[in-house]
Amino acid sequence: MSAIAGNIRRDGQIVGLISFGHLLSHVYMLSLPPLFPVLRAELGFTYVELGLAMTMFAVATGSLQTPMGFLCERVGARFVLIAGLIINSAAIIAVGFVDSLLNLCVFMALAGVGSSVFHPADYSIISGSVSEERIGRAFAIHTFGGAAGFALAPVIMVGLAAIFDWRTAFMLAGGAGIVVAIIILTFSGVITEGEGKKKEGEQLSLRQLLTSRPILLFFLFYAAAAAANVGINQFSVAAMTEIYGVPLALANSVLTLYLFSAMFGVLPGGWVADKTTHPGLILIGGMGLAGALIAFVGFEGLPFWFALGLLATVGATRGFVQSSRDVMVRAIAPKASVGTVFGFVTTGFLVGQAISPPIYGLLLDLGSPGVVFWISAGFSAICLMTMLPVLARR
Repeated sequence: MSAIAGNIRRDGQIVGLISFGHLLSHVYMLSLPPLFPVLRAELGFTYVELGLAMTMFAVATGSLQTPMGFLCERVGARFVLIAGLIINSAAIIAVGFVDSLLNLCVFMALAGVGSSVFHPADYSIISGSVSEERIGRAFAIHTFGGAAGFALAPVIMVGLAAIFDWRTAFMLAGGAGIVVAIIILTFSGVITEGEGKKKEGEQLSLRQLLTSRPILLFFLFYAAAAAANVGINQFSVAAMTEIYGVPLALANSVLTLYLFSAMFGVLPGGWVADKTTHPGLILIGGMGLAGALIAFVGFEGLPFWFALGLLATVGATRGFVQSSRDVMVRAIAPKASVGTVFGFVTTGFLVGQAISPPIYGLLLDLGSPGVVFWISAGFSAICLMTMLPVLARR
């Protein structure tokens, strides 16, 4: 019994360390946008220029995630994670000293370099260190940490800027990451990253990664899922003000409810992912339900309160299936290349986030706000189509 308790405690320590680092990485992803108006007023940047800085971050992160996965295989995920967190944190501290657009873009690109380590390193560590019977819950807590980071970022950055100033806000936020990196280093002895030395033959080559049908299908799944989510995260507020004629504040509260529903749907989804032998059916069923409910929101005859309930259910459903998705990705990856595979497929997120905003923006410009939700539902349908061949293979 004591051995079981010891394993649970050790798993908790690993997941806690990794998930808190993941939370901070998501705070850093959204550290700049809440302070856009302040930087615009004090430094004279345009919103286009500030958007360019965010693009530099995204490009650095997206282009380096897969190489960081290979690096985890070569030198160990612990080292890569700690180094990445330090780089990410130092870059955020440096943003507090910017005085030109060039400085800002360089520091945000550097932050993106640091941010690129989290998906490959975190998933590699969790997959190799956490007990098999708790892997779904470990993935869920990790995902919850990232979602919490997104939710907390505006509160933290705006709050610190109000108490001190925007420069101090970045320095304090980045300094917290340095402290966490030291804590992870101090307690990193609990991280095993699997047993024994990884053999070269167990690792995927770049050619194998780019030609594996299941891995490519998951890449497309992540891209389509991100594109579906962009319709809700970035354009639902504008669409709902036009469809339902509600005030902006009320439309924003719907988005907040959606995001919190998604965050809290993750935890029970992790428990189910550990108990089920058919995670693919959970993933397909959840994405199918979410897509159908999103499509209903686009019909203009619905009562607003009903649309609100539909979106809250969509958020909870999407959160619920994420651990089952992660368990499936882990199942198709060679044990020595779990981090690399996760780094590659999650790059699909950035692809979906890049290609879909102009589509939704065009629909709003054309006066078709309801179609925003139908297109989001269509991307959810693409998710289903990518998973059917994976399920047939299993």
